[in-house]
Amino acid sequence: MSSRSTIWVRDALVITFSFYVVFSLSLAPWNDLIIESDISNSCNEGCAPSLVFPDDGYYHYTDTVEFEWAPVLVGYRHIVVDSEGEVRYEGNVTDNESQTSRLPSGNYTSSIYYTGMSGSSLGADIEEMPLLLTLQHTTTTASKLTVNWPLVTVTYSLNININEQVSTDKYDTTYFDSFTLIHQVDNLEETKYTYSDFVRGETYSWTVYAVDSEGYTSEYSEFRDVNIDTTKFLAFELFNDWEVPFILLGVLMVIALQAGVFLAREERDD
Repeated sequence: MSSRSTIWVRDALVITFSFYVVFSLSLAPWNDLIIESDISNSCNEGCAPSLVFPDDGYYHYTDTVEFEWAPVLVGYRHIVVDSEGEVRYEGNVTDNESQTSRLPSGNYTSSIYYTGMSGSSLGADIEEMPLLLTLQHTTTTASKLTVNWPLVTVTYSLNININEQVSTDKYDTTYFDSFTLIHQVDNLEETKYTYSDFVRGETYSWTVYAVDSEGYTSEYSEFRDVNIDTTKFLAFELFNDWEVPFILLGVLMVIALQAGVFLAREERDD
């Protein structure tokens, strides 16, 4: 094989590899690279809401941020006893309606207990569960018993703090030793909240907890940091919103580079 043919093959392989790398990067699931926090599934009065956005350490380019978290579910227990006091049905539900299996004709008593928010330990002991409803039933034929009751509602409280007293360790890792509460909002029925009074260039932290209409309060979520109007956000925002143009530009630059090398070799050979 001549030296010119070898150069052609080498250049073709380099260009092919370059396309492969750029194409692989473009297909990588960047949006799925989310660090999931450890969430407890066993709490006293209820586990904390799961935070959705922004992620911990997020860099935001404006002074307005929309916070979002997952809704907290509540649970109920439906217990049916007959006239002899024997339990004929017992089931856990998350809606405010329950239907038993078909029961023989007779007299029954339905009791609806509140088992608490997700992860609550209330459901472990029936004596600790609040009784929401008691209903008497009399049937003359084998029937399914259906019971409805008012929902236990859940609202949310959001705390936003400004991080203060920054310190670093011997590895230059930054720590925020104290926080000052700058904004608190309670009785949120939605799982989103927008705040617009951030100071640019500062780092803040946020946390959410839930309160149900029975008076129980969940644990606080983990604290997440959000950085307002910092230079690090620029690169992230540009690539996130202009991913395809940047990839095409990269491809064109690789092609132009290889074409320039090839033309220079052709000119030297001539």
